[in-house]
Amino acid sequence: MKYELNFRNNSGTDQELIDDMNNVSEKLGTKKLTSRAYIEHGKFSYKQIERRFIGWNNALIKAGLEVTVTASSTERDLFENLEKVWISLGRQPGTRDLKRPLSQFSEKTYAVRFGSWKKALEQFVEFINSTTHEMEETAVEMIEKKIEHKHTTKRLPSERLKVQVLMRDGNKCRLCGITVTGDSIHFDHIKPWSKGGETILENLQVLCDTHNLAKGNLEYPDVQ
Repeated sequence: MKYELNFRNNSGTDQELIDDMNNVSEKLGTKKLTSRAYIEHGKFSYKQIERRFIGWNNALIKAGLEVTVTASSTERDLFENLEKVWISLGRQPGTRDLKRPLSQFSEKTYAVRFGSWKKALEQFVEFINSTTHEMEETAVEMIEKKIEHKHTTKRLPSERLKVQVLMRDGNKCRLCGITVTGDSIHFDHIKPWSKGGETILENLQVLCDTHNLAKGNLEYPDVQ
């Protein structure tokens, strides 16, 4: 009998890949699907899934499965997750906030990696404050009222910079003091971007919807 090579099915849409991950998860009776388990029981290539979703953990998230700390879950992965949680809440997260869908990782994940939740927060703050702002390699040029402004930063603040602003201002509008959360948090340039204001910690402030809309392109004095 002639031997026939058995190749894995290398085709499949994103949804078909996700569906197969869920099928394997149900078959094994666990929400913690490891790459090794999928390689053994899945019908698609593990590498294909990893490339399609830019990482196995991203694929697990898309499939609604649990992400556990593995060699691929770096400290940066954990810190970037905290950035998103902090920005979403508009305040320092607590252990009760580390649940899906808000947080990709649990309190236990941070405790295992850093020794405790407190130590995780301490190292996260060091990570956030390690760079006050990110300089761009090329200047961005804007012209308004025939004045040319050359910027050394991007207009939109990075996730890290947003957290720095929230650490300093909390989740309160610096003009009226109202508490803001989620999409109601606006990161405003004190000196407008169109007038040469840079996207750095010293030139950013938290505003509410009303004051961000009212301020527009005006330059209000920084409120301490």
